[in-house]
Amino acid sequence: MRKNIFDNSQIWNWVDSNSHNTDRFEFTENLTPEDVTSLIDIGCGHGGFLKLISSRRGNIRYVGVDNSDGALEYIPFEKAKASITDVPYGDKEFDCVYALEVLEHLGPEDFNKARMEMSRLSKKYIIVSVPYNEDIQWNMVKCPSCQTIFHYDGHVQVFDEDKMEGLFKEHGFQCVSKERLGWSESFKFHKTYVSLFYPEQRFKAPHYTVCPVCNLELNPGDPGSRAAVAPPAVNNRKSVVSMLKNSVKALWPKEKKSYWIIALYKKR
Repeated sequence: MRKNIFDNSQIWNWVDSNSHNTDRFEFTENLTPEDVTSLIDIGCGHGGFLKLISSRRGNIRYVGVDNSDGALEYIPFEKAKASITDVPYGDKEFDCVYALEVLEHLGPEDFNKARMEMSRLSKKYIIVSVPYNEDIQWNMVKCPSCQTIFHYDGHVQVFDEDKMEGLFKEHGFQCVSKERLGWSESFKFHKTYVSLFYPEQRFKAPHYTVCPVCNLELNPGDPGSRAAVAPPAVNNRKSVVSMLKNSVKALWPKEKKSYWIIALYKKR
């Protein structure tokens, strides 16, 4: 049986300590319409968003759904263990249905089923957040045991503004708001530079993931990834080289990117 990495409590400790996740939860809460009196968060994890919104809103029905027993242990609200493709609640039972960092994990068949299921459950609104325009090939890890190369978080879908706009159109929902968030700066052509000069670092650092072939659990700091490569010892010559590199970095053009895109849909 394949391990469920989301049973690992270290993941949720990392989520709680990451300010970007807190910002995302707060943005989602602010995006939630005021007339919502019942909501369901599908793929709720340890309930970070549910706990935040419940602390700021009044008498609302909060429901969390996830397929991880370990994650659901943290949920102090009504909850159910289920997949996003088959949620054990009734048609139009909730004012708002959420899928926060879930849809990017789904292959074509489950992706279509999930959109249909979310539309079935919603009486008024749907809110979705996903990684924005992700370069999936850049976020691969290599299993040190069986050498399988796979996405470190199991992402298979890529989203941009156009895809978000029409996500639930065929199910009777209109996109009324979409925003990008989680902004950061990076050096232009950085990926090309790493690929050309440091190919041994082309794989991403493991981040609480499980090899889909041999079931090996990989955690931050494991060998075989670009973040796990130790820096070389510094001598005088390398110090000069390092100073030159820092000077180049200060002048090198940068680009601003967002990590997430989040959208609100309203039933037509």
